[in-house]
Amino acid sequence: MRWLWIAAIVAVLAAVSSACGGSDKAAPSLSDADLKAIVMLTSEGLPWQVTPDTDSADSNEQASLAFADPSKWLANYQKWGRTSGHTAAYGLSGSAGASLLTQVEAYSTTGGAKKALSAVRDFMTSGEALLTYTRLGYTNAEVDVIDAAKIAEDSSAYHLTVSVNEDRFDTLVIIFRRGSVIAKASVAVSPDTTETADMEAVANQMDGRIQSLLNGQPTTPQAN
Repeated sequence: MRWLWIAAIVAVLAAVSSACGGSDKAAPSLSDADLKAIVMLTSEGLPWQVTPDTDSADSNEQASLAFADPSKWLANYQKWGRTSGHTAAYGLSGSAGASLLTQVEAYSTTGGAKKALSAVRDFMTSGEALLTYTRLGYTNAEVDVIDAAKIAEDSSAYHLTVSVNEDRFDTLVIIFRRGSVIAKASVAVSPDTTETADMEAVANQMDGRIQSLLNGQPTTPQAN
């Protein structure tokens, strides 16, 4: 059930983070191998040993299948400038019942990525997120903006809480942008077992790889 919850977070955030576009100077082209290199974490600098579970590319076509009208969403993705994405999921040792998900999306312009991050913030704080999670079958949904260190050029952090029957799921989410790239780290935890600094450590590892790639320096994905 915990994996279903964190998968729901990915689907919702993927939808809103592609909700806007922009037109400015073309961004560096990133391949799927580049995006995979961003999301495939090592345990170095993290409070846990990370155990890779799954990873997959998220093309516009694949992402559109999450919606009732895939053709509409595919057209929107193409219009907004989302070029590709990649997601990876991990189990965590040293933190009972915890799991981690990393996600990255590339846009054709920096302007598109900026507007996408703004759309995420509007979505998360408007109450629409609560309604969305309720429609997915979760109850007692709460979304709180939390303080966290700034990551990359712009970032926001959230504490999400939902219930399924008598089970409570807490998730810390940080969303950040560097250039034309938006990345997310979501740590699903038992209540009060993970600090904001842990989530920041994940985001900083990802951001270091994004910087290298945008500067034309290749990076090799590692699983552990």
